[in-house]
Amino acid sequence: MADSARPGRKNKLKLQWPFLQSICNGGWFRPLLFGPPNLKSVCDEELDESAKDRGWALVPSPYRSDVEAKVTRFLEGSGPLPELISSRPIYDQIAQIKKQNIVTRFKLRSEQDLPEDVTFAQYHQANFFDAARLLIHRLRHPDQAQISPALFDQPDATFDAWKRDCTKFPHFTAFVGFFIYSLYDAEKNQNSPLDRNWQGDAEQLCFLVDVDAMVSSDLRFMKEAFEALWQPSQKHFFTPEEFVAFLSQL
Repeated sequence: MADSARPGRKNKLKLQWPFLQSICNGGWFRPLLFGPPNLKSVCDEELDESAKDRGWALVPSPYRSDVEAKVTRFLEGSGPLPELISSRPIYDQIAQIKKQNIVTRFKLRSEQDLPEDVTFAQYHQANFFDAARLLIHRLRHPDQAQISPALFDQPDATFDAWKRDCTKFPHFTAFVGFFIYSLYDAEKNQNSPLDRNWQGDAEQLCFLVDVDAMVSSDLRFMKEAFEALWQPSQKHFFTPEEFVAFLSQL
């Protein structure tokens, strides 16, 4: 949305807007890691034990209706959309986390310490708690105080609560798993380029906590990570062509 204020992009979005509304009529997922001030992210809700919507991944209907109305007015008028400006810090924080994770993966790749016979299951087990602690402390950077208070307030206590029963934090725990897979992939596949879009893919894959299937044409990190973490749970990954074929058999 940040670039949609450009005239060409805005006109294109205006044409697509009715279709986008129609295909998203089943609900919107909340942002996974960071949300705007008036909408907590899924992980922020999960890690805040006092939150009233812990574990609930969908955006409230009134909030969604309000956003749709604002976007419609924006597309029909000529003025700016203030929410795009106020959301800039969120995009900046996500970009910063991505940069930090890229640095971590490049460092692991340069060390080349992974034995050839180590499976992902072994790697996951060995790094599970350290990865969760790193993520919680990384997300609780002082700049996050206004954006993600649950993660900022007591990271060690938050980590201890998560460690006692990680099943109470299903989306955050899923993200820990995909973070570990990104590290394993960086170490294991030395001759392959690092997928810079892994975090966006991982955030989408985390919502398979709530659904049974995903449709995507991405056959790199997303599909490989899905097979490592979700396929054993009887989740399904379809390419668009496979999904159409599946529907035709019903």
